[in-house]
Amino acid sequence: MKVIDITGSIYNGMWNYSEPLGSMLGNFKLSTFEFEFGGEKYSLETFEGFKAQTGTYIESPGKYLDSLYNVSDVGIEKLYMMDAYLLFIDYENLGEKDGKKFVRAEDLKKAEKHDIPAGAAIIVGTGYGKRWGSEDFFSKSWFFKKEAMEYIISKKPFLLATDSAEWENPKNPEGIFKMFYPADILILASCINLEKINEYNVRLTVLPFNVTGSYICPVRAVVSF
Repeated sequence: MKVIDITGSIYNGMWNYSEPLGSMLGNFKLSTFEFEFGGEKYSLETFEGFKAQTGTYIESPGKYLDSLYNVSDVGIEKLYMMDAYLLFIDYENLGEKDGKKFVRAEDLKKAEKHDIPAGAAIIVGTGYGKRWGSEDFFSKSWFFKKEAMEYIISKKPFLLATDSAEWENPKNPEGIFKMFYPADILILASCINLEKINEYNVRLTVLPFNVTGSYICPVRAVVSF
């Protein structure tokens, strides 16, 4: 069995949200606090500027639904070795609008090797994760065209994962989240190494922090096949 880590690393000064939100929230910084206790020297590490969406994270749509369920309400057995399907479209072949690349419905249909069963996880990869270390990773992320999101929702997936950090076009919104959240689909973003997966049908494991009451949590995510 081959296992690929699709979790982006968290590092000092890593990319952040576009302004002004980025400055308001602050950048991630790993700091060390040293102290003495019982005659011995110890140290603690602190994560400054750490957000629920720092790095790769999972998000529950429950905050936008009547059910109001959060990530910790999703049984871990449902997130372990999920049936998943990779729809890969090369980043260089994507369309472009407002300085950002986008995924169309026809891109997804071409990448679909056979029908995806309802309740599975869908992974949309482009190779964009290779730019994880870039300062503009967030602002240059690709987005979904409206008809692309409609097509994904029609598949009734349990979870949607991508290597994009910003699914919507901020300049001319497609309105995808108005459709997406009511469809009750989990989000996994942003992933890396999706271009290294050479199988269509794989297994996806997502292990979030166990934070009570949180709708968004950082994770460690791997694909196996």
